[in-house]
Amino acid sequence: MIASRSRLVLALLPLLLAGCDETDAVALRLQLDTDLSGTLTTSALELPPGPGGVGAPAGVEWNSSVSVVCNSGRFARLSDVKLFDLSCSGQANAEGLSFAQVTLPRGPDVQWAKALVPLSGEERTKAARALDPTGKSDAVGATIKIEVTLPATVIGNGLKGKTRGVKLSAEDEVATLIVPLETALTAGDPLVWHLTWEQ
Repeated sequence: MIASRSRLVLALLPLLLAGCDETDAVALRLQLDTDLSGTLTTSALELPPGPGGVGAPAGVEWNSSVSVVCNSGRFARLSDVKLFDLSCSGQANAEGLSFAQVTLPRGPDVQWAKALVPLSGEERTKAARALDPTGKSDAVGATIKIEVTLPATVIGNGLKGKTRGVKLSAEDEVATLIVPLETALTAGDPLVWHLTWEQ
């Protein structure tokens, strides 16, 4: 129990240091090795049944509560990685360009987005107060961050099906895609994110 809480604190450290930046609360992070094996780490929102590990301190009446559930694991092949209807693929070339691709279906019934953010808009607004008591964040889980750490510097970082509000960025080996939850849940062509690097 203590170890899992420590992992949660470590996973949330960037969130806390960034002033509760909601883009860190809900995230999917892939770290790739040269053979396209690697590590997948996820952080998703969950409404706890009660106030959690701290119980109910005297003189305090809780009015907001949310859990951030973090998981991490290894995979042998990027093409095997699927998060419900979100899928990945890629090809590693010992000499020349390698690529990775993440395909994100869109629409009101997509499962990958609902798995990471299973809260309604009202629940997300209320939950934001638990992460940011200053009230600067009006909703948590409004965006989903997908971050890929490549085995070399990012050369290409493109998106097919780009929509308003979707943001791409890259620095050194790390590429980031920010997808508004509303965009993910709106019917439309899948977002296909394509990354390239040279081994």
